[in-house]
Amino acid sequence: MRARRELLAVLMGAALVGSGCLGAVPFQPRAYDDAVRVESLSVDFHADGSGVLDVGLEIRNPSSDAATLTSVDFELWVEGRRVAAGQQHVDAALPPDGSAPLRVLFPLAAERVTAVTGEAAVPVRVRGGVVLRFGRTERRAPFRVQGSQKLTHVPPLDGPVD
Repeated sequence: MRARRELLAVLMGAALVGSGCLGAVPFQPRAYDDAVRVESLSVDFHADGSGVLDVGLEIRNPSSDAATLTSVDFELWVEGRRVAAGQQHVDAALPPDGSAPLRVLFPLAAERVTAVTGEAAVPVRVRGGVVLRFGRTERRAPFRVQGSQKLTHVPPLDGPVD
């Protein structure tokens, strides 16, 4: 019985030490999965192949430690086909248990685009993540959004459907 209590004490001590890691959220192993909410999304391609992906995010720090937002990455799908991916470095403070808005503009470029005919909106999907740094520890908080948008031009959609 004494050995069992000692083992329990060791395990509880290890749990306390483990939860003291920067960015750790005790008893919430999936806290970073819900830390980013997409507030707005806009995709625009122009006839010359240039374009912009405009993403408005609300980022919540689920930790009791202050964090620094260091980067945002994304993958963009149009009509089920991946047309762009990228990453942008940011440097913004996020207080403990706090939240902050972040608007990121990703430049887009395509060798060629085709005009969209008709009035129907085009299915668009974005998947990405925000990296929060706690000292030397980094945690990635993912986000996803999908919807439909009226686009005037799109990159050629001749790749495999995802």
